Amino acid sequence: MNKFYKNINILFLLRLLLGYVFIYASIDKILDPVSFSNIIDNYHVTPIILSNLFALFVPMLELIIGLCLIFNIKVNGASFISFALLLWFLFILIQALYRGINVDCGCFDLNSGNLDDTELRNNMIKRIFEDIVLLGISLYILIKTKIK
Repeated sequence: MNKFYKNINILFLLRLLLGYVFIYASIDKILDPVSFSNIIDNYHVTPIILSNLFALFVPMLELIIGLCLIFNIKVNGASFISFALLLWFLFILIQALYRGINVDCGCFDLNSGNLDDTELRNNMIKRIFEDIVLLGISLYILIKTKIK
């Protein structure tokens, strides 16, 4: 059994997973930056001009992070930026949840339909836990690439 774990390259698999998540998350946002800007604005943490800039910049950054992780290019930098982004995403979600702002997080699907407040709140809580897991993966990749 120990030999099995030594043969599996956990770092490689986690890089692929995190890279895929970032690329998948970027696609809808790149295709529809206006909807993503509206979602960012619903969090009430940035002025609308910054929401528009973030709607253009963040999805492209997510795409680049994902590609770097998958193709093993500047993995240390990509994992550091992914860690920072995930911390920011966690902060945004937690503050919105705390303030009672029930919004579609805009993480993966910009058009998730008409959800009621309870469903939106449950989705936000689910996304917080998912982001914590992704944050842990990002930290693992960051630590392992620093050691090499």
